[in-house]
Amino acid sequence: MNRKRIALLTGLTLLTGTSLNNTNLLKHSLIHNAEASKINTNSRQSEKYPDIMKKLDVTSMQQYSSQSLFMNITMNKFYIKDIASNSNKTHLILVPIKTSNQYFILTLDSNDKNISVGQKITIHGFLNGKVRINNKYILAGLNKKYLNKKAVSVMADDFKVF
Repeated sequence: MNRKRIALLTGLTLLTGTSLNNTNLLKHSLIHNAEASKINTNSRQSEKYPDIMKKLDVTSMQQYSSQSLFMNITMNKFYIKDIASNSNKTHLILVPIKTSNQYFILTLDSNDKNISVGQKITIHGFLNGKVRINNKYILAGLNKKYLNKKAVSVMADDFKVF
C-alpha cells in the first residue's frame, strides 16, 4: 500500500507541475496575442490613413490636380499657423513645417478652446481637393494676409493636439 500512495503522490505532483507550467504558457500566450492584436490595429489604421508624407510632396501641393487630392491621409504633427472660431466651428490653417507657405485648411465642428497657434496637430482624415481661403474664413477670424491664398482642404475623422 505504501508503494501505491507514493506512486499516486508522485503522479499528482508531476501533473500539478505540468498544469502550472501550461497555465503560465497560456497566460503568456494571451499577453502576446493581445500585443499582436494591438499591433494589427495600428497597422489597419495606417492602411486606412496612410502618411501624407509618403504619398505626396507636401511642400509643393500645387503640382497635383484638385481631382487627385481626394484620399484618406494621416497628417503627423503639422503646425497650426492660424485659428478662427465662431459659434460652432473652428477653422485651422496648417503647415507641414513652421516656415512653409503650403497651407492646409481644416474645419472642425466644435469650438475647442484648447487649440492655439504654434501647437502641433495630428489628423486622421480626408483630403478634399484645392480651395482658396475666402471671405468666409476671414470673417470667421483668420488673418487677412491669408485671403485668396491657395490651400488644400482637409476633413478630420480624428485629431490630436500636442
